[in-house]
Amino acid sequence: MIKLYNSVCIESSVEAVWEALADIENVALWAEPVLQASSVGKKSGIGAERVCKLKGNMVLREKWIEWNHGESFTYIASGVPFIKSAKNTWAIKSVDDKVLLTSYAEIELKWGFWGRLLELVVKPSMTRMGPTSMAAFKYWVENGSPYGGEYSSLRLVSADC
Repeated sequence: MIKLYNSVCIESSVEAVWEALADIENVALWAEPVLQASSVGKKSGIGAERVCKLKGNMVLREKWIEWNHGESFTYIASGVPFIKSAKNTWAIKSVDDKVLLTSYAEIELKWGFWGRLLELVVKPSMTRMGPTSMAAFKYWVENGSPYGGEYSSLRLVSADC
């Protein structure tokens, strides 16, 4: 199982960070692999669903299983061909006049033993995507508009406040 933890310190209010994070359709503004996202039915809370069109002609479906308004949420993802299960929890916490945003993901690949071997190849690229997405999210919230260039060109940002 691949376990990924990422965090970023955002110079904004808790309310502004939550508003941006809780709008589940805006993920394409800060997650580079996502080309387009739309909700299916509910747009927030437990049971909300999002469909993301990804680079490489893939479609990812996510369903929210936990929702603590203003604090955190957890969703499970399906639809990526080689992933057996994926769960991601996002949380925010006020630290002085800033906000600490954290993400914790658990991803299990298909194919048993062979999937565990494949994790050795896949994990490094997944590990690189996290800080890039965090930097793009921070930029978007702090500047009021998405970053205009390749997200990978953003300077990696502080993981702690």
